[in-house]
Amino acid sequence: MKIFKKIASQISFFTIIPSTKTTLEEVASASFISPIIVGVITALIDYAVVFITSKFLGNIAFLLILPTVEVIRGFHHLDGLLDFGDALMAKDYNKKIKALHDVEVGAGGIGLLLVYVSIFLTVLLSTKTLSFFSLLIAEVESRALGILLLAIMPPIEISYMGKIFHKSLNSKWKILSIIVEIILFGNLYILISFAILLLFFYFLGYSSLRGSSGDFIGAVITLSFPIFLLIAEKSCYPFFTSLFSLI
Repeated sequence: MKIFKKIASQISFFTIIPSTKTTLEEVASASFISPIIVGVITALIDYAVVFITSKFLGNIAFLLILPTVEVIRGFHHLDGLLDFGDALMAKDYNKKIKALHDVEVGAGGIGLLLVYVSIFLTVLLSTKTLSFFSLLIAEVESRALGILLLAIMPPIEISYMGKIFHKSLNSKWKILSIIVEIILFGNLYILISFAILLLFFYFLGYSSLRGSSGDFIGAVITLSFPIFLLIAEKSCYPFFTSLFSLI
């Protein structure tokens, strides 16, 4: 029963899907499996929404992926993106930390939001087909990127969530488990892209915040999703593309 409770806790914490109530510590202890557990479920929802609406809207239905992804996440990662964007624009470290807790959205947050939406729309508008396999890769790999960064990056001092997750995830076997998930759902192009994004966000987090935080990880997952989606759609094996394609 404890195993099922931990699995259910990942769903309720990382999505708006109601499930069992649990503590943050319990969620963190099993979060190394969240990329697969949550990724598979959200990919199924993503694909179902687009598959159904494409019957009426055609390829325009692809654009519904953006709001669908954010609604399923409860806009929590998007909120992290906005806060991290404001932190990036702040001049000194104290102002950067303050920006993470500021309820108002500044120019940095709006700017990073525009970057995210622009990337996402560019990917969707340039896609002629949208396969379930590509959505699955994007969901799993983007979440794995965030979880792996939580495991290997020390949290900033004020991030309670970051401390809880880092303490729970920072073990060799859990990090190895995350890496296995990454490899299972990635081809060569995905794995190379993952490594590049991991290094980029690792140094971005250190240079801007001196560590990880919930907002930073939310921004990482949000920004990396459309990138993984594009690479997956362009590099998927023809078999999977033809098997799961909407067209």
